[in-house]
Amino acid sequence: MEIPFADAVRGRFGRRDAEFDFIEEFEHEAFDGEVAEAPADTADLPSAEPALLLQKMENRLIRQHLANPDVLSDEELRKLRYILNFARLADFEPGAAGPGGSRGRGDVSVGAEVAPWRSRVTDALYGPLREEADPVTALQAARDVLQALAPDQDDQRRVLIERHGNDFSPAELDSEVGYKKLVTILGGGGGAGFVYIGGLQRLLEAGHLPDYMIGSSFGSIIGSLVARALPVPIEEYMEWAKTVSYRAILGPERLRRRHGLAGVFALRFDQFALALLSRADGVRMRMSDLAIPFDIVVAGVRRQPYAALPSRFRRPELAALQLRSLPFRPIGIGPLVAARMWQVSAFIDLRVVKPIVISGDDPDRDFDVVDAASFSSAIPGVLHHETRDHRMVGILDELCAEKDIAAIVDGGAASNVPVELAWKRVRDGKLGTRNACYLAFDCFHPQWDSRHMWLAPITQAVQLQMVRNLPYVDHLVKFQPTLSPINLAPSVAAIDRACEWGRGSVEQAIPVTTALLQPTWWEGDGPPVAEPTARAKSVASSMSSVMAAMQLPTGRWARWRNRHLT
Repeated sequence: MEIPFADAVRGRFGRRDAEFDFIEEFEHEAFDGEVAEAPADTADLPSAEPALLLQKMENRLIRQHLANPDVLSDEELRKLRYILNFARLADFEPGAAGPGGSRGRGDVSVGAEVAPWRSRVTDALYGPLREEADPVTALQAARDVLQALAPDQDDQRRVLIERHGNDFSPAELDSEVGYKKLVTILGGGGGAGFVYIGGLQRLLEAGHLPDYMIGSSFGSIIGSLVARALPVPIEEYMEWAKTVSYRAILGPERLRRRHGLAGVFALRFDQFALALLSRADGVRMRMSDLAIPFDIVVAGVRRQPYAALPSRFRRPELAALQLRSLPFRPIGIGPLVAARMWQVSAFIDLRVVKPIVISGDDPDRDFDVVDAASFSSAIPGVLHHETRDHRMVGILDELCAEKDIAAIVDGGAASNVPVELAWKRVRDGKLGTRNACYLAFDCFHPQWDSRHMWLAPITQAVQLQMVRNLPYVDHLVKFQPTLSPINLAPSVAAIDRACEWGRGSVEQAIPVTTALLQPTWWEGDGPPVAEPTARAKSVASSMSSVMAAMQLPTGRWARWRNRHLT
């Protein structure tokens, strides 16, 4: 396989106009500062995933009910949702769902038994919830279907409980069907991602704490903060973000590489965030130490394309010959960074990179959080990360050998908003329950603003990934406006603006997310009630000690140097 690097870059630019037209139609892009709501319930679905079709039917049912709340009663809506989620049953871990969920009992498989009922429910509700264009007519038709299905739903539920009386209780079955976990997907986007802090702040204010998160690129950094401790001290994280400086997170390029890809800068986020992402005993936090289950997506550069890359991507020692080992002002190398950023689009190709999910599930491959987030944020050809932890060297060597990759780079190159990966992780048992609401954050999309237009070739290439990811999302928040993606160390005022923008963008997601997370039940006056289990105590160091460890400059020269020099 030949990967002509220069031709790939030119090819991206050559198809620019066609891609703009396609993506504009695909995304229903909003203008005048409005946030675009992606048509998640109308995306083409993989034919091999019947559970996904039922998920989309429920999503449309919720949206149409929110727009026309007088058509269905609360009981009718609840029972329709129960039928749809019951029909999705396949494998699940009894006891894992609901507010008092616990793990450890293993999966029970009921998919074959439910399959005939699943087909009947799908056929009966496909017309109202997938084909009917008028929402009022669709809801009225769904109500008629409910009257026909309700007696048989009683029988289906009773038979399943009788057959599996030794596997789960009626309450555990109803918890699996009736309760959803909130899965939050944080996409990449560099400095544009500071809006996520405000977005997550608004989400937490609404009472929606993520049960599982997954992030790529800058989203992995924000996700690491939110997942490190409970309750989430989001206001303190906002203050911590205001201490970021270029000198703290960027440095001259390294002279050696082992697992990263050579770039213009060395990424020093692991040093800057060491106190934040360390345990109270001073040891680096690992993925398994996080208080909220969190996965990080990195991209592995395949060996054959890597061998065809120009030497500047493979040999960081060339930086010394170009005097990049000396301190410099970032603004002074703008053309070089811009040129490298344009070349990034050549890496946004699954023939060049493959997505790799880093988690804390395997004790033998338990990554340090700072290394996982740093590799996921290492823009290929621009930012270069290498681990400083000797324990991690062996883990990274094994990972590269197993995945047959030559370097680890920004997860956004493989999947910038990894909704599909999140959906499949839940399907494969990440949470035990398979019933979840998928809320995705995207800050790196085309924005028709003169400050962002030069990034259009990259944002268009990244948005093509959404063709694959959009079918799996329940709600996609497209943040707008945002800071510039290359503004990695914004001023205090800029971060405040970004947080306000983030809050405003997420506001539109609250109604549909709240509705999807409302529990359902079939019999009785309410959902199964269980005492919430006590969460494990966070091992993260306190934010007071983290902020006390920050050595902020006091002199005017030192403050200017940290902000403008690496």
